[in-house]
Amino acid sequence: MKKLLIALLVLAGLFVWYLPRIDAPQREGVIELASLAGEVRVLRGDDGVPYVYADTLDDVLTAQGFLHAQDRLFQLEIHRHLAQGRLAEFIGEKGLRNDRIVRLVDIYGYAKAYAQRISAEERNYLQRYINGLNDYIVSRQDEFPLMLGVMGHEVQPWALEELLAVVQFRIWSSSVNWKQELLTLRLHDELGAERAAQLRPVAINPDDPRTYPSQHQVQAPALAELEFDYDDSLFSQFEPRYRMGSDAWATSPEKSAGDAPILSGDPHLQVGNLPGFWFPMGAFTPELRVVGGSMPGTPGWGIGRTEHIAWSATNGYADMVDLYLEVVDPADPESYLEGGHSLPFVVRTETLRIKDGEAAGGYRQEVMTIRETQRGPVISDHGMSMAEGRVLSLRWSVPLYAGPDGGNLELLRARSVEEAVTAMGAMATPLNHVVADVAGNIAMVPSGMVPQRTRGDGLLPLEVTGEDNWLRRIPPAEMPLMVNPQRQWVGSTNHRITDADYPYVYSTHFSPRWRYTRLQQLMESSLFSADDHWDANNDTFNTFAEYLRARLVALYRMDDELAPLAEVLAGWNLRDDRDESGPLIFQSVFRHLATQVFADDMSDELLTAYLDEQYYWVERFVVLLENDSEWIDDTRTAHVESADDLIVRAGHLALAELSAKWGDDPTAWRWGDEHTITFYHPFIPGERAANLIGGGTHAVSGSSETLQRGIYMFSAPYKSKIADSMRMVADLSDSEKIIAHFPGGISERWFSEWNATFVEPWVNGEQRYLWFSDEKISEHAETTLLLSP
Repeated sequence: MKKLLIALLVLAGLFVWYLPRIDAPQREGVIELASLAGEVRVLRGDDGVPYVYADTLDDVLTAQGFLHAQDRLFQLEIHRHLAQGRLAEFIGEKGLRNDRIVRLVDIYGYAKAYAQRISAEERNYLQRYINGLNDYIVSRQDEFPLMLGVMGHEVQPWALEELLAVVQFRIWSSSVNWKQELLTLRLHDELGAERAAQLRPVAINPDDPRTYPSQHQVQAPALAELEFDYDDSLFSQFEPRYRMGSDAWATSPEKSAGDAPILSGDPHLQVGNLPGFWFPMGAFTPELRVVGGSMPGTPGWGIGRTEHIAWSATNGYADMVDLYLEVVDPADPESYLEGGHSLPFVVRTETLRIKDGEAAGGYRQEVMTIRETQRGPVISDHGMSMAEGRVLSLRWSVPLYAGPDGGNLELLRARSVEEAVTAMGAMATPLNHVVADVAGNIAMVPSGMVPQRTRGDGLLPLEVTGEDNWLRRIPPAEMPLMVNPQRQWVGSTNHRITDADYPYVYSTHFSPRWRYTRLQQLMESSLFSADDHWDANNDTFNTFAEYLRARLVALYRMDDELAPLAEVLAGWNLRDDRDESGPLIFQSVFRHLATQVFADDMSDELLTAYLDEQYYWVERFVVLLENDSEWIDDTRTAHVESADDLIVRAGHLALAELSAKWGDDPTAWRWGDEHTITFYHPFIPGERAANLIGGGTHAVSGSSETLQRGIYMFSAPYKSKIADSMRMVADLSDSEKIIAHFPGGISERWFSEWNATFVEPWVNGEQRYLWFSDEKISEHAETTLLLSP
């Protein structure tokens, strides 16, 4: 028996030793790459992060493409199919919604046209990366990820237009304001123009008190009866991973503990899918040192530092998409009216292939017939309908205004904030960049191809006339730029950054003020160290709860049943920490209160859509609550309710909800019992699988209102989907490292030790490092791979 036990233990040990090796690429020794000009050395430590040493940037980019393919080939194939509208061909029915909107917008068609417009330098920048991808694809087929073999998927070499399509898809996915227009259209259709106008979003810039709402009457726009029937078949579940938010800020030398600026960044994305969106790495040539987060499917670095600058970015939500109400020519249904003239629709056909094991040949087809006006595709032909004779078209600014250079190469080469500002001015993605340089300069730099509008504010589809309401792109120099402000810091939390006097229509879609309000509080400190920045990055103080708590506590103390909730809220430190009961009570009350305010005014379907778009309604909700608006009264009852009545009702609903699940003692409830995040393998999603082949399910801190983000949808409480996809602090006076971690790992390979390397440190807020100095990289290196031409 003892021998049998020993044998079983030996076999188990061999099995554990062997598992990571059945799906592992070569990470040591020598590999020949035909597209390299010189030798490249790749060092890795125990976390798997690669540090690339090469003689030229061209060879760095080639090596970057190779390493992305080596560790993330399945992810690259996902991005490739997403961007071409071929996801359903790869993963089946789940990809169909994505494919419909991508084909409608014609992202791949635009990428093919744009490939002819880019500069020679931009072409070389992209092609060097593609060469590395293709070197791996062509020469290393024997070590492709097992998941691709299980799927029976064959990987083909990449072309330039395919890479450009990935870039353009990411830009498109950050341009979300058109969905807000559709929601506004639904509100108008169901509530009428006057009532819908009363719910228009409130956009606050906390740096400009003039942007705070007044009690003025909102004038309803004059629109024809729309008879708008909507469904969500054009809303891809894959887009939120790119679009949801972020925090970024920087302090000047005078406000920083060292003698140079310190920059902090944490992009907020959909993070549950291992190994994560980001691929941390470093690269070093005689002319360049860079460390940070790269993005498989794109050359360069999206967040990081060089010897000269550090940068991060948030979604700026600048509005780059407009919807238009068009009129079909009553005399010719194949044409539309444009300023009194009849113009024919341009018609194209797109054939979607959907992977289907029951179909002949393993695929079925869906054919889309797409009509286009001069502005763009008619989206109301697909999953929605308008009143007879009306159609809804979509116009995206990037195909019209994008220049020959994307700005990312120029950012890598930038030696100052001034040069970074120029580089960011060429970028088409609607971001708010934060950048700092070693000379002590700091800036907040908006980017994007934002049209200068003569009519409309982008909140509601615009009636077509003979006049084009887009004059030009707002020039980079006239964007709401902030450089070296007197207060010694800059920052963005997706809030409104334009002041009351900004001369152009910029956007109506911004984050509520609460995260930025917290940042303002923290920045009252006279001096910040890198550790202070890290703590701020992980900060869970909820200023929205700070705003509401006194009112909740006062009302609940007057109700015997709610008094225990009042005492928990009164003693709560206002931090949305996973071990606290206060945040669970507050979030439940908030969700029920918002539902009660609007439930009597909207259909269930519209109410769900409305409440799931918190950037649309939360600031308006505060205005209604403060002024005891007519929206507060519940018209389903004979009594006229006040805001206090609904707050008490929400307390009882929260008490019933939480008691039924967690018992009668509110002090024993925990935010982390409900607020969890699951890190799963992309091939096998779900909580059960995540515990076997993934990163598992974890209780997490934070919320929508805190700097440490943990967004949940009101329709699916309280599971966190959108969170900090990477946390980074770059102290430009520190020549050794940047502080960084992310919720994932380097490798997507099954059973790889590097699949979820950083998950536990991320969940617990622990500091990890990306090394910047040669000495530290060498000290921590465990493997060396030589890539030889």
